Amino acid sequence: MGTISREPVLKRIFMVICFAFQYVYILLFRELPLLFYSARKSVTNQIVVITGGGRGLGKGLAKQFAIKEHAIVCILDINENDGLESVSEIVDEGGQAYFFKCDVSDSESVRACAKSIYSSPELGHVDILICNAAVLRMGTVLDLSDADFKTTTNVNILGYIYAVKSFVGDMMNRNRGQIVAIGSVCSHYGEYLGSAYCMSKFAVRGFMESLHMELIEKNNNITTTQIYPYFMDTPFIAEKQITPFSTFYELLPLDLCVKKITDAILREELYCYIPWHMQFLCVFCKCLASKHIIPAARRLFNFRYAPGEKQLMDAKLNYA
Repeated sequence: MGTISREPVLKRIFMVICFAFQYVYILLFRELPLLFYSARKSVTNQIVVITGGGRGLGKGLAKQFAIKEHAIVCILDINENDGLESVSEIVDEGGQAYFFKCDVSDSESVRACAKSIYSSPELGHVDILICNAAVLRMGTVLDLSDADFKTTTNVNILGYIYAVKSFVGDMMNRNRGQIVAIGSVCSHYGEYLGSAYCMSKFAVRGFMESLHMELIEKNNNITTTQIYPYFMDTPFIAEKQITPFSTFYELLPLDLCVKKITDAILREELYCYIPWHMQFLCVFCKCLASKHIIPAARRLFNFRYAPGEKQLMDAKLNYA
């Protein structure tokens, strides 16, 4: 078996110089024009699957795609009441939606839902998969139980993997489709009380980037989109009775995030940071990080978790 060796030094230098010119060309003539004009694709009557579509961001995206974009939405959620309520609201407003009870942490449950969608005469091939279902377990490493870490891993990581594996095969056969992963600013930064949640979001980012490279290697036309919003004002946060706080950032309105995420999906963007300048913090500033800079930057941005109204009320009652 032969061995593969590196190219000679001079050839490697020449290759780097050529790539630099190629990079500038792509930046000027292919990427920059997209900042001024990028066509949104139509998804009318296309099948959009959303995990965790029964409430919060997932519900918002389901309504946006079904009502505004005229897609046929399939909501996968473990909570049947939430899922059916979302479908009912969509149908009442003239959209098309279907509910499938699904536990994304169970691979058999996800595969069964995929099979039901493919075999349904009203549905069939899936055009867009939006992986959104997640759980939020907050606490220090010692405070969180083994079950907390296991649940977070099963839902937030394996749930995404199971969903992709259940739908990407058919997309590959058709050589078309789009896979969307809802991440977070926590996909780039670990934070106090976030050892479980941040860990899971980091993992999804690695999985999606690897999947993207796999599709490039196979020369497949499936696109991937990764969404990285700051904290949103959803029941996901409210139920924890805490409010993420920063000197520079406020909780993002849900409707704003829904519109920006939908726009990024329809433009088939590779990455979408909300707000857009969050990319500067998540990518470029990370390159300058050090053991001394990180604490100083944390003090500047002052990322904290403020107690929610219920906690404040309980504190007042206890004090009284």
